[in-house]
Amino acid sequence: MKVAYITHYDSGDVRNWSGLGYYIAHSLEQQGIELIRIDCSVKFPLLQRIKRRWTKTFRRRIRQLEREPRHLKRVAARISDQLRGLDYDLIFSPGSLPVSYLQTTKPIAFFTDATYDCMVRQLGGPTALARYSMVQGHQAERMAIQKASLIFYTSEWATQNAISVYAADPGKIMPLYFGPNLPVYISEGSIERTLTARRERKTKSFLLMGIDWHRKGAGIAIEVVRRLNNQGIAARLTIVGCAVPAGVVLPDFVTHYPFVSKNNEQGIALLQELFTRADFFILPTQADYTPVVFSEAASYGLPVITTNVGGCASVVLDGVTGFCVARENFVEAAVEKIHWLCRNQAIYEYFCLDAFYHHKRTLNWEVTGRKVATALRQLVSKHPSSPLSVA
Repeated sequence: MKVAYITHYDSGDVRNWSGLGYYIAHSLEQQGIELIRIDCSVKFPLLQRIKRRWTKTFRRRIRQLEREPRHLKRVAARISDQLRGLDYDLIFSPGSLPVSYLQTTKPIAFFTDATYDCMVRQLGGPTALARYSMVQGHQAERMAIQKASLIFYTSEWATQNAISVYAADPGKIMPLYFGPNLPVYISEGSIERTLTARRERKTKSFLLMGIDWHRKGAGIAIEVVRRLNNQGIAARLTIVGCAVPAGVVLPDFVTHYPFVSKNNEQGIALLQELFTRADFFILPTQADYTPVVFSEAASYGLPVITTNVGGCASVVLDGVTGFCVARENFVEAAVEKIHWLCRNQAIYEYFCLDAFYHHKRTLNWEVTGRKVATALRQLVSKHPSSPLSVA
């Protein structure tokens, strides 16, 4: 089967979109699907960029040029130009925007972690966005959902939002999950050795990874670990990926790596070492969808302590592979849950094993690629205009 794989970036570059476009494409190719990769990126005209700056400076509002109809029509034209004369069975995009204004007789499918309404609600858009940008954003999302024959969402939260806000047909929505965007070197054969090493440690090690210090709750994680130390549980925290805000002084129990690249062997080796050394993954995120780092934590058998915002609870199984607690009393609830696991080593190890096998069964790219490939082949076989070149 030939699939037109549409992204607004180079899908061969693992640095784009946290590597998700790269890994999704690779997972499909591993299932024998031939991809026609289309980069539909279009630069914003100078006048539009000036208007965006004016809106931000004088109106204190965000103008989302990427969701304006004139821009999305240019994106659609670029896609059509690149596909003209090519033989393919369907269009697939890791995102809804590229297909919003696309005119085609081929079936369309897309895979994403949130609707536009989800994004606006999670990231505080109503107070920051220009009103016309919100109208255009909702319009583009609605058009993409209506055009798609098949939609993959990474959480029940996103699924229900698409149904309630955009009147999406539940029959064309499938749940699907991100795999880890890291090579994983922990196997079923080595998970017991990993648990033994954790059992022998005297100090509990917590790992947090994220780009935005405030949104990912790095300061809150520091307070959790501070309280654990004050209450007699020796603990350390490693923070990766975000800059420390001005004026913040890190305690002695915190190790900080402002940036670690996944694009070279040294960075990958360091990240693997940090996951291997950790006992817990903690992410008191204040606004989120379904962070791919949860899949990475699960692949190392790490229980996750996070909030119940967005789609987190669809990836972190509350009370099974970790805990999803309310933002409002995160510190107290997290400390209580961690205390309980530290006092009950056997239960802690059950959480580790459940996390690891959740990765093996669900949160990995082989399973995701297989499910997508099967669904796309079924879609093509049912489509009346399909040439049925299903491999």
